[in-house]
Amino acid sequence: MLSRIVAAPFIIMALLALYFAWEKDPTYAVYVAPPAVILALIYTLSPQIDWWWYKRRPPKIDPMVETLFNKYFTFYKSLGTTDKKKFRNRVTLFNLSREYMPQGMENVPEDIKGLIASSAVWLTFGLEDYLLSKFEQIILYQHPFPSPQHPEKFHASEIYEEDGVMMFSIEQFMLGYIQTKQYYHIGLHEFAKVFMVSFPDERYPSFGADFWEKLPQISGLKKESIEKFIGLPQDDILPVAIVHFFTHATRFKMFYPSEYATFQGIFKQDPIEAEQRGMFSAN
Repeated sequence: MLSRIVAAPFIIMALLALYFAWEKDPTYAVYVAPPAVILALIYTLSPQIDWWWYKRRPPKIDPMVETLFNKYFTFYKSLGTTDKKKFRNRVTLFNLSREYMPQGMENVPEDIKGLIASSAVWLTFGLEDYLLSKFEQIILYQHPFPSPQHPEKFHASEIYEEDGVMMFSIEQFMLGYIQTKQYYHIGLHEFAKVFMVSFPDERYPSFGADFWEKLPQISGLKKESIEKFIGLPQDDILPVAIVHFFTHATRFKMFYPSEYATFQGIFKQDPIEAEQRGMFSAN
């Protein structure tokens, strides 16, 4: 990290001053103060220093993550070379800004981190402000879990706004990620909720109660099947609509053309165009 490199000469200066004060003359001790002050300043500013460096030189993405993108992620495959690099950089920067907290396992695998981050980056890829930084902690379980908010219900995903925490079951997340047309994408779902919290002043479209009746014609999913998959009631239509805007764009637009256009304006993306590019790149 850049902050450590910057700090290194001042550490040496402080150690040399201590050495001469101990071995030669105690008056050399006064020379410890300047590098110590600078080191304290570097320590305080180290997150900003390191972030400045990482933004200019993002670490390379884990090769396994890129392999999974190329195998399963239609949106990534639809991108050109420059945008693929931009996407990978955003994934690594997103993960540098997050704390992953494993539950029931020793570590969070790098490929899981990459896939979760890619869900967020997909949602915000058209925007300059893409980090959704109000939610910095991501808790991961291997299977559905209870939580303090829902202690009696084992569920697959949840956000807790007060602490800026997201929670996922890897099992359900992977199903929705790899088989997006068959299972519900809980990664997009929770990041859609985070987006709504992060950007409350956007002019989001409204949907009538008949949305749930039309939903099976868009994706084949019923409200009850989404609730069963997540394990919690889903009365808020908007995050479900956002997920379908990205995952079933063509049919979503057939039923909700004006709402589709509104989402295009909010997310600065056209998922139908991306779908078509992805199909072309797959042939």
